[in-house]
Amino acid sequence: MRATRMISLLTHLQVRGQMTAAELAQHLEVSQRTVQRDIEALVASGVPIRSLRGPDGGYQLPGGYRTRLTGVAADEAPALAFLGLAGPAGELGLDGPLRAARGKVWAALTDQARDRAERTAQRFHLDPARWYGTSEPTPLLTALAEAVWRDQRVRVRARREGTVTERVLDPLGLVLAAGDWYLLAHRDRALRTYRVARLVHVELLDDPARRPAGFVLAQAWADARRELETRHDLLEVTVRVASSALPRLRRQVAVAGQDRIDLTDPRLHVEVTVPFESASWARTALLGLGADVEVLGPADLREQIGAQARATAAHYNGPSASEQPNGAPP
Repeated sequence: MRATRMISLLTHLQVRGQMTAAELAQHLEVSQRTVQRDIEALVASGVPIRSLRGPDGGYQLPGGYRTRLTGVAADEAPALAFLGLAGPAGELGLDGPLRAARGKVWAALTDQARDRAERTAQRFHLDPARWYGTSEPTPLLTALAEAVWRDQRVRVRARREGTVTERVLDPLGLVLAAGDWYLLAHRDRALRTYRVARLVHVELLDDPARRPAGFVLAQAWADARRELETRHDLLEVTVRVASSALPRLRRQVAVAGQDRIDLTDPRLHVEVTVPFESASWARTALLGLGADVEVLGPADLREQIGAQARATAAHYNGPSASEQPNGAPP
């Protein structure tokens, strides 16, 4: 433990050049006294750390010094896949190893390479989260990550449309898409996709998972997404929509029809036919647009949305339930 901490201390000094005891203590999550003892031990072993006094003092490594103790440890190597994605790494329990691995990688760079890396980091940032929302709670994510890493079969229970089903799966990989986690797994030798937030139970089994030869997670996810977004059982809906609501409508329709919506159309209202994944989603999405949209067809969907709109309006035609005498219904 102390050896790992001292290596981390060296890499911080190597990357930053000069740091105070307080800064090192904060990065290493120890006391300043512990930092001082580690510095003394390193100096005694021949590391040329300089102690600088005064308000701008601290500890400094001479220019050009490079430690050779920057090898990435076995538990840190998987975290390298999340460089620049500290949030997802933390959700998987890899935040500590990621910090250690990142420090070693940066310490191994030349001054010129480190400057270029810092310049890039200041100008480009990866943010996997979606706008106006937080990631769904995924308390079972770490258990799934362990099963994926160990290639262990799992028994899961998933909630879908009010019912809970149990399945035994061969987990193949986890994917973060637009802020939400998905599990790709084999069930009955067919590839399935599960939204991690909908899982209510995960049990690691003793049986090894069957992993197909040549399986590539990125390609499998791309194929699964393409199949979902281009499936042919889509519901075509014709609407008359206010031009101000076109961006919101575009976010709700299936990918296959998003290019039908011209966001630059100058008219106040536009008539357009767009696809939805299902009638239930079409009702939810179009009711959410309120008076900015009118469904022209199909007729049964128009009737369903009209009935729901009238039922909703009925709640607001009189005083609220709390204003009724003795709590009587309005």
